[in-house]
Order: sequence, then C-alpha cells, then structure tokens
Amino acid sequence: MPVITVTLDTPLPAETVLESTHDFTARRSNVFPAVEPAHFEVHGVDGQTADVTEGTGTGIGTSWERCDYDWSTAGSVTAAVTDSNVYAPGSSWHLTAVPTPDGSRIEMSWVRRFKHNPRGILFGTAFRIIGRPMFRRYAKQIVANLESLGT
Repeated sequence: MPVITVTLDTPLPAETVLESTHDFTARRSNVFPAVEPAHFEVHGVDGQTADVTEGTGTGIGTSWERCDYDWSTAGSVTAAVTDSNVYAPGSSWHLTAVPTPDGSRIEMSWVRRFKHNPRGILFGTAFRIIGRPMFRRYAKQIVANLESLGT
C-alpha cells in the first residue's frame, strides 16, 4: 500500500495546527487548497468525529473523497476514506503535531489505495511517480497558509 509521509516544522503551536484539521467552516479551503468550496460538504460533526466530503477539480473532472475524521487521540487527526471516485477502502490521511521549543513539528501521512477505474489507475500511477514531491509541496502550502492566516 503506497504511503507518503512529510515532516515539517512551524512556529505555530501544535494545538493551532490540530484545530485547523477539524475546522469544517468555510475557512477550510483557505488552509487546504485541495478542498474547493463547491465540492465541500459536512454531513455531520459529533464530538470528536466528523463525516465530510471534500473534492477538487483536476482538469479532468472532480476528484472527491468522503472521510470519517477522528481527532479523539491527543496530538493527532485521522481521516479514513469511506467513499471516493479515486481511492479504494483502506485509504486515509493522518496528521500529528507535537510541540517543539520553537513551535511544533507536523507529520502528515497519506495512505492511498486506488480504485480499479480509469481515474484510480491514472492517479495511482501519478502517486507512485510524482507523489512524494507533489505531497511535500502540498504540505508546505498548508503550513504556509496556516502561518499567513495567523491562526
């Protein structure tokens, strides 16, 4: 199962980073560029879990995933894919944030299984070939967005 992990440091407190991952307001697309408002729907939030669909236009249509978010474990958030037009069961996204003397260290991991359809095959191939630099750039953009928002 393909996994990409990126570790970054930020001057932001770990709590700020973690809170942004389960902020399901309209502000979400300002932090996470791959979440377009037109393809974002919160189905429900209950305590420390949420059921959310997020998607983005890709130039060849919209790619979307519906995830069960869970932030009940201190210092981490997990989004397990429950449905998608790209990802197969077993796919997830995980973020941990731990305090450091200068802010926090963030680790983001994308665990991806791909559907056996044209979109899944295309994105699965791209994930294996250019996934690491693409997701590293994406993680840096998320952190830069958080820092610029001053959250």
